[in-house]
Amino acid sequence: MSRPLLPLKAGAIVFTLLWTAWMTWWSGSFSSANVVILALCGAAVGYLWYRAMRWQFERMGMLPRRENGTK
Repeated sequence: MSRPLLPLKAGAIVFTLLWTAWMTWWSGSFSSANVVILALCGAAVGYLWYRAMRWQFERMGMLPRRENGTK
């Protein structure tokens, strides 16, 4: 794991956990199916948030740009 991305990845995990917990509380249903579906949606939302923030931080020059062919 690249050091400059460590805080961004940690932030994405915290965002995912908070989003999932909020959506579970907001829905009012704590059935196992609802929690699993919201956890999967939370993972997708967290990943999209990470990609969007990484793109934005690279645009602003706060992160080093990726070289061609590397992730």
